[in-house]
Formats: sequence, C-alpha cells, structure tokens
Amino acid sequence: MKAAVVTDFKQDPKFDNQFPTPILNPDEVLINVIASSLSNRARSGAAGSHYTSTDQLPMIPGVDGIGTLPTGEQVYFASEGTFAEQVAVKKGHWVTVPDGLDAIKLAGMMNPALSSWMALNYRANFSAGQKVMILGATGNAGMMAVQIAKRLGASEIIAVARNTEKLKTLTDLGATQLVDLSAEPAQRNAQLAKAGSDVDIVLDYLWGDVAANAMTAIIPHRQNAEQLLQWVEIGSSAGQTAPIPGAGFRAVALSLIGSGQGSVAPIDMMKSLNAILTAEKEQPFTFTTRTLPLSDVEAGWHLPGNERLVFTI
Repeated sequence: MKAAVVTDFKQDPKFDNQFPTPILNPDEVLINVIASSLSNRARSGAAGSHYTSTDQLPMIPGVDGIGTLPTGEQVYFASEGTFAEQVAVKKGHWVTVPDGLDAIKLAGMMNPALSSWMALNYRANFSAGQKVMILGATGNAGMMAVQIAKRLGASEIIAVARNTEKLKTLTDLGATQLVDLSAEPAQRNAQLAKAGSDVDIVLDYLWGDVAANAMTAIIPHRQNAEQLLQWVEIGSSAGQTAPIPGAGFRAVALSLIGSGQGSVAPIDMMKSLNAILTAEKEQPFTFTTRTLPLSDVEAGWHLPGNERLVFTI
C-alpha cells in the first residue's frame, strides 16, 4: 500500500508505494484513509520526540483522519499511522461523520478543535460566562480555541500572540481583547496584567519563557487573589520547559493542569469529537486547509504558510 514512512527520526518521511498492509488484531478494523492532516502532533511523532513515542522504526506518522469503514460508512478516526492508504484502528476509536460535511476540512480541523474542546470541558470544567485567555491564538489550534470558547459561552476571550496582522483578524472570530506579544516588553506586560486581572482560564499553546513571563505579569495584578486561575498547558511551541515562578502558587489561587493524549479519558474524547461534529453541522467553523497527495509528502513536509496541510490518499 501507499504510505509515508519514517526510517530515521533525523530524516523526514519518505513516500513508499509498496509498504505492507497492516495486520489486524481481533479488536481492530481496517479503515480506508481518505485524508489525514500534518498536525504538530504528527510532526513530533515523525521526529520521535512526542512523549508517547515508542522509538520503533520503521513507522508511519499521522494520528487521525477521515476514512471509510468496510461498510462504506465515513468516519473521523484517531489512530497511529494514518499517513497511509489503510490503517488498523481499534474498534470504537471513531465517530460517524454527518452527511454534508467537508471531509478535507474535517481532516484538518478536528485535531486542533479537539485540543481546546477537551481542555475547556474536561480539564478546566468551563462554565458559560467565564473569561478565557488563549496563548498562541493565531495558530490553527488557537484560532479554533477562540471560536470554541465563544460557542461555549465565554464572556471574554483574550487572544494573545505575536503575529500582529493575523491577531487583528481574531475579533471576527470572537476575540474581545487582543494582546500582541511582539510589542515592547513593558507595553506587552501591562496589557497581559490588565487582561489577566480577572481571567478564569488560560489555554496555553506556547509554554516556555512565554508562559513564565505571562504568569509573572498577571499574578501580581489579580483583582481577587482567591479567584481560581486555571492554567491549562496544551502545547509547547515556545519551549518544552518553563521557569515558573514558585511564589505564584502561594500568592494567588493558581492551578496548573495539562490537557492532551492520556490526560482525558477515551470516552470523553469521543464525546468531544461528536460534539465538535454537531457544532460544525449547525454552524461551520472558520478553518482553511491546503491539500497535497500523499505522494508529495517529502515536498510538503516543510511548506511555509498558516493553512493546515492535509494529505489526500
């Protein structure tokens, strides 16, 4: 079968049109893949740097996609090795795609949408009316987080990022305040302090020094030290480690939690996926994709641009 294959974690995947078809376990079903997206999670898996990596080679990257069951039913599924014609998926690890939805858009959108949907509903126990700050709001996941926070009823949505021009477009998606990380440090910190003075939840896609600096700016200016501030670490595009000020945990009611693969129960992940599909059916989210055939995986791996790249099979 056709597949993108990693034989060395220091090299990009290469296209192989004669890779062996998966051998099924009794609890698996063979899904014919239609499309699968190049997410940050897929990239880290291909590099062997994700915390779930087994270091086994060769391996097929990709963690989710749109495909068809042997019955012909179209589904969104989560599984390792999705950059291939076929993938063995554990029974129940898929949700049915409602008629009329764009398969390519869903292949690119579902993973970033899932990150904030799970974080808000199953890690931060979000309630309508709470105020949400999003660090890294101009990335694909961050832009979905802005829209999802609005759909769930956030009273304020503070979008924080360093892409000035793209940041300005987020008011159309639901952001009520904008904080430009590329601004002069004193101005940036003043904006963070003001915006974070009574925020309830921070969805952090950046981590690293950015998160530490944001905490340092926000914590001393909390209006009410007893108001819970839930800091949800989702991504780490600005750094794998963050020098968090320890005094912050003593000075205010600060709760640091993570959200991702392993921290949310599979049943809750499936509930989230169905809810996202229902929301997309009722009112489509704003999300753009760019497609390439899987045979162009080597050329597409480092393509510039903000659109989510989706490989079609």
